[in-house]
Amino acid sequence: MSLVRSLLVCFGAAAFGLPALLSQAGATAPESAVAARSAVEWLEAQQQPDGSFEVAGFPGFETPDAVLAIAEQAQIDASWSTDEALAGVEAIDADGISTFAGDAVPDALDALDDFAEGGLSAGQAAKLIVLDASPLGLDAQAFDPQSDGNPVDLESFVTSAIQPDGSYGAFNATLFAVISNHLTGAPISGATIALIEAAQQANGAWNYAGDPTGTDVDPDTTGLAMQALVAEGASYATPSIGNALKFLAASHQADGSWPGPFDSGNPNSTALAIQGIVAAGYDPASPCWRNTADLSQQGTPYTSPDAYLIGTQTVDGNLSSPNDSWGLNTFATSQGVQGLLRSWLPVAQATVQTCSTPTPTSPTGTSPTTISTTTPTTSLATPASTPTDVQGKVVSANPGVTTRKLPNTGGISTALAGVGVAALAIGIGAHFATRRRRA
Repeated sequence: MSLVRSLLVCFGAAAFGLPALLSQAGATAPESAVAARSAVEWLEAQQQPDGSFEVAGFPGFETPDAVLAIAEQAQIDASWSTDEALAGVEAIDADGISTFAGDAVPDALDALDDFAEGGLSAGQAAKLIVLDASPLGLDAQAFDPQSDGNPVDLESFVTSAIQPDGSYGAFNATLFAVISNHLTGAPISGATIALIEAAQQANGAWNYAGDPTGTDVDPDTTGLAMQALVAEGASYATPSIGNALKFLAASHQADGSWPGPFDSGNPNSTALAIQGIVAAGYDPASPCWRNTADLSQQGTPYTSPDAYLIGTQTVDGNLSSPNDSWGLNTFATSQGVQGLLRSWLPVAQATVQTCSTPTPTSPTGTSPTTISTTTPTTSLATPASTPTDVQGKVVSANPGVTTRKLPNTGGISTALAGVGVAALAIGIGAHFATRRRRA
């Protein structure tokens, strides 16, 4: 977008009203929104002739995450819109121009449809529900984004796979199944939650295999496990979540990243760790969560993981990863965008937490008290143990019971208000300008 057009967009965006712009700025920092927009532009350029984003050549590996990243970038304000998500994905296809009525050029929806029709495991079906069907407003019981008359019942693939021990196959598949069932309203077994909690390592982490005897550093699985447990009602007060936060505090690197098992920091692990922290009710851009989880780190320097993700962005727009040495693909960029925008994942968030300093447990065994030290910019009048989902519903401890509340949009400081309005106005204008160009 030219500078002239950007300025015109800024003035035109005023029609949306200042409160709407401030709300969006509270949800996503302006610099994160700018980086995510550039990253998605790079993603769109990687689309393959079949409409997928499988740069690495493994069907179903990259496309579901790329579609979600594009859908998140398509959101106009802090309230999730499935219509905006679907339109954003439909606005691009394999010729890189536009999708016209009757256009035979494949798009990402065609690729997702073909992948689903090829046969799925429970984990693959759950990922399609979590990353694509639910955020785009597609029917998980009759998944047919290509409208070719061959619908796939993704939900049945998931719910029919539960084992007597509560698992859904691989541990990663089990985590996605819990989140998927939360979104579709399918029951979540107590045995499944017990299995996840029992798989936590002594250091507070979970590893990919779900092996509690391991000691490997795995923020990816840890962040996903935290999202699954919060979706089922856990909060910071839940021991498994508190211990996971302690692990993330201990493994957080000086540059703002989290390391994977084979590197010293990468965008994927960092994005999943961010989502786990957000699920627990904290803002990862602030040291509040870390200082509360690990008192020994209070007063020490803190680098936001958002800053790390932005720092990995190349001039082309993609987020670079140490794993690029094995071949550049879209995965790090897609998950990095999800970590920066975090408007869909996590699908449920515990109520915003206050920074607190726990006192030692008394010899009599009474519960520790907390002393509030700081308060986040925004707090919702919801009980601290009650998680909320991305559609703004309060998730009750009683299955199937929900009440409505406003989405958690966060806050914005007065000093950043002007910058936020301008940056987000540009983003909104770019969004509509892109749609006009591709309509």
